[in-house]
Amino acid sequence: MDLHYQKEVAVGTMVLAGIGLFVAGTMWLKGTSFHPTGRTAQVELAELGSLQVDNEVTVSGYQVGKVAAVEFKGPGRVLVTVTLPPDLVIHQDASAQIESGFFSSGSKLRLDPGTETAPVLPEGAIIRGVSGQDLFAKGAKLADRADSVLIGVQAIASVKMADELNRTLQSLQRVLNAMNQRLPATTDEATRTMVALRQMTNRLDSTLAAIPIGNAVAHADTLAKNLSTMSIQLTATGARLDSLLQKINSGQGTIGKFATDSGFYMDSRAAMQALKTLMDELNKHPGKITVQVKMF
Repeated sequence: MDLHYQKEVAVGTMVLAGIGLFVAGTMWLKGTSFHPTGRTAQVELAELGSLQVDNEVTVSGYQVGKVAAVEFKGPGRVLVTVTLPPDLVIHQDASAQIESGFFSSGSKLRLDPGTETAPVLPEGAIIRGVSGQDLFAKGAKLADRADSVLIGVQAIASVKMADELNRTLQSLQRVLNAMNQRLPATTDEATRTMVALRQMTNRLDSTLAAIPIGNAVAHADTLAKNLSTMSIQLTATGARLDSLLQKINSGQGTIGKFATDSGFYMDSRAAMQALKTLMDELNKHPGKITVQVKMF
């Protein structure tokens, strides 16, 4: 065979083998078997729930087949066709029910083949479906019960709220009645207070009218002028005193020389010391002092 044709045959064979492997892998992932599935059976259910085609059919937790078809026969009647192995014996008391998982979106059909003492189910007979472990059906029932409970709670709360509202209105009515009873007395007291306030206002007006406001203003003006004159004089006196203090600090005049001449301070201190010594001697020896009288 030509080398060119050998390459084409090899490539074609590899492509066919790849297609075959792809089909086989797809069928294996879907759970489809190459050998005959054995037989089919039909289950009648009242509610389909989340059961779909290709969902598992299990017996004692083991997968024995799949859901092949679903057919609607009317309200409360859904016919489900399932595939079963040929060696599985189905009895007349067999039943099937839907089970749903928490973490899976699909469901599975759990088949109970029945008891061995019961007769075998005839070919073409329909297996009885029972309502069982479907999670979504239970959730719907639970939601219905919760809704009824909430309706009851709402009714109780409404009655309680109506009672509380009635008591509140009664309390408000009592308050309004008490206010109506006390309102006339309060109005009389307010009227007397306003009359007394008006009388006090009239007296204040008459008192202010009797005060000689013009003379008071004139006296206040004179007092302000006197205070201004006194302030000017105090300013001049302060200036003169400041000038005198400057002269004393510079040693001008008698007081300035006395304040700045240290010799005068020392002589005064010595004279005071001598006078003190003399006074001490007089206190100790008063008889030593002689008095001389001269006659002209």
